[in-house]
This record gives sequence, structure tokens and C-alpha cells, in this order.
Amino acid sequence: MSLIARGLEEAGFPTALVSVMPPLSSAARPPRQVIRKLNIGATVGRPGDASTQLDTLRKMIDLTANAEAFGAVASLA
Repeated sequence: MSLIARGLEEAGFPTALVSVMPPLSSAARPPRQVIRKLNIGATVGRPGDASTQLDTLRKMIDLTANAEAFGAVASLA
């Protein structure tokens, strides 16, 4: 996904990756990433957990709009 995000960035589309495995995602140098401490398969939040999913989406939008440098990282518990 990091490579796809970088390709989209080159085409002018801002992106943010959500990751639960920072060592793996960071190695591919995504343009921006939000780190979540959730299970694989529920990276934006558990099924039916609209509050957590919304928090993740808001953090992604904020990071995409306000990151000052390539490789910006934000964390959510």
C-alpha cells in the first residue's frame, strides 16, 4: 500500500496510510501514516465501532491536510 500511496502522491492525490505494524509500513516510506494499536484486519476500528473508525478517519484527514513533511506519522491508541 505504501508504494501505491507514493504513486498517487506523485499524481497529485494526497494519501495517508493506516498501519497496525509500523516497522513494516515505515520501511516502505509511505507519504503519511496513522499508527493504530488494533488487530490486523481492523486497522480503522473494530466492526460496528463507529466512534473509533471516525477517530481514525479524522486523524487521517488532519494528517493529510496539515503534515509539513514527507513521512509524517501520527499515532492513535
